[in-house]
Amino acid sequence: MQVSHYLRNFSYRFMKKSIFTAVLLLISAITANAQVTYKVNITAKPETKKVIVLDLIDRNAPRDTVAVNDSKATINGTKTAQTIMVIIDPDNQLQSFFVADGSEMNLNIVTDELDGGSKVNQSMCALSRKMAEAKTQEEFIGIMRETLATNRDNIVGAFVLSQFYSVMGYDELKKELSSGAAYLDYPLVEPVKQYLKGLEKRAPGNMFVDIEEADTLGVNHKLSEYVGKGNYVLVDFWASWCGPCMAEMPNVKANYDKYKSKGFNVVGLSFDRSADNWKKTIREKELNWVHLSDLKYWNTIASETYGIRAIPASILCDPDGKIIAIDLRGESLGNKLKEIYGF
Repeated sequence: MQVSHYLRNFSYRFMKKSIFTAVLLLISAITANAQVTYKVNITAKPETKKVIVLDLIDRNAPRDTVAVNDSKATINGTKTAQTIMVIIDPDNQLQSFFVADGSEMNLNIVTDELDGGSKVNQSMCALSRKMAEAKTQEEFIGIMRETLATNRDNIVGAFVLSQFYSVMGYDELKKELSSGAAYLDYPLVEPVKQYLKGLEKRAPGNMFVDIEEADTLGVNHKLSEYVGKGNYVLVDFWASWCGPCMAEMPNVKANYDKYKSKGFNVVGLSFDRSADNWKKTIREKELNWVHLSDLKYWNTIASETYGIRAIPASILCDPDGKIIAIDLRGESLGNKLKEIYGF
């Protein structure tokens, strides 16, 4: 997954849409599992005429379109056990998830209320309902952590981890992936494991790795011109096209303005591919620190060198160039700098 975007908007509609998109990007086919039949009797909105049913494990599986009459429809079929399915009401932009595990259930796709079904499917629907009620990022993160902790033996835990991992701290994620939880064997978790390998390239305690990119005037500079020169430096991985990056930028700017007189510096390493958009954003947002980019989008040397799989991301380096923290955002960035500078 390239961008962690679903934590920025906590409406029911957007949250479900974001999770759906992220799952499509993340998961691969489950193999060597038994085939099971499933049957879901759904209740939809009165105006709903059809729903679309997708297999989120096998992206090559055909989509099923099922007619809805008087708010009712029945969805059935045969799938590999533990396949995550999604029911989409395209007219009302509603989505509901269920696990094909051989159980029959009655599902209201408007409220995510479930009658019957397995414990796993009850957990999946409960997660959707709780997400719909989240009002803040902190509340949403709490829901994800709680769900992860209470579904350590089933695919719901894997599903949550595949959505949640990019906002987990390095130590927290490393601990989770070494916890021995049963869901760690599901294919959904494989991209998470790859993400952790990327994090290990920039783990606290490592020295920064030098790279060379061009500034906005086209002049090449090495990262070592700014990092390891006696001051604390935040290396910020971002892009002008990245919504969460731009949402975080006022926080980065506020902290830069607060501590720059103490020598604090920021080096922005952009994942942009349009020089015009990159420069325009820097100018209009008054991001008055060092900016470098090779304009290679996700193929940038910054991504390869530091194992960046999602942005925004960052490393905070001490005066010697040692990485002391990663992915500081929101209050965590200000708190860390306050700890360093004393105010």
